[in-house]
Amino acid sequence: DRPDPPRDLWVSGVTPTSLSVTWRPGFDGGLPQSFLVSARGPGAPPPPTTLLAPGPALTLGGLRPATPYDVTVRARNARGESAAAVIRAVTSGNGEGAAGSGEETGAGHAEAG
Repeated sequence: DRPDPPRDLWVSGVTPTSLSVTWRPGFDGGLPQSFLVSARGPGAPPPPTTLLAPGPALTLGGLRPATPYDVTVRARNARGESAAAVIRAVTSGNGEGAAGSGEETGAGHAEAG
């Protein structure tokens, strides 16, 4: 089966140009799984591609300071991809170590590829 969506997303680190996110894997569908991670911000270009994470954590770099991003995580195995789990996080401004909101917005948000 396709894997279940990741759950319990949280922001584990913030800099002016990066966000670190961590999550708990859902059921893997009985097959090895990896995770697809991307970030989108209003008026800010996303990273050039969706990144592949082998485990339940990833740091997204090349982001704009003091900008909110919707970070999307999906699980993937040989049978397909899960629904997306999304969290809103904000990069810090001017070298400050401010944390993201840490709010998970749900696992049912679809994302065009």
